[in-house]
Amino acid sequence: MNHDPICQTPSCSTHWHRRGFLGAGLMAVTAAGLIPTRAFAGHAEALALTCIDYRLVDDAVRFFDGKHLTNEYDQVSLAGASLAAVSAKFPSSNAAFWDQLGIAKTLHHIKKVVVLDHRDCGAFKVAFGDKFASERTAETAQHKQVMAQMKAALKAKHPDLGVEFYLLALDGSAEEIKL
Repeated sequence: MNHDPICQTPSCSTHWHRRGFLGAGLMAVTAAGLIPTRAFAGHAEALALTCIDYRLVDDAVRFFDGKHLTNEYDQVSLAGASLAAVSAKFPSSNAAFWDQLGIAKTLHHIKKVVVLDHRDCGAFKVAFGDKFASERTAETAQHKQVMAQMKAALKAKHPDLGVEFYLLALDGSAEEIKL
């Protein structure tokens, strides 16, 4: 007789046993070391915040691999990266970033946020308009200013998290931005 209060058909009893069998099989395979335990652990080292720019998707993956974060980060891609977290020009991106950060902390117990801005960013052009700094030194300073705002907001909202900032060039090279 079926004792499941949700399912009242005889086939549910059989279906339940199949699911139980599958779960037991997965536990046995994991215990045997065939599936890494980490796949079920629910931990990630970091939340990676990147821009949506199609020109740099592969470079961003290589960057995070080079930081020894392969399969150790959750990723959020929003136009402008750091800018998305703090600019009044993009309120829905602000909300999306902070929501995703909270989810990453809850589900995967992240320890830090790694922000990867990039040069020649269209979102920075939209946000700053005619004040967009296209010259390299001024552009770096503009990114650094936004990153400092993000760092302050992150410290206020999530003081337990570390943060790292980088600026990616269009050739795939990256420089750390110290704040």
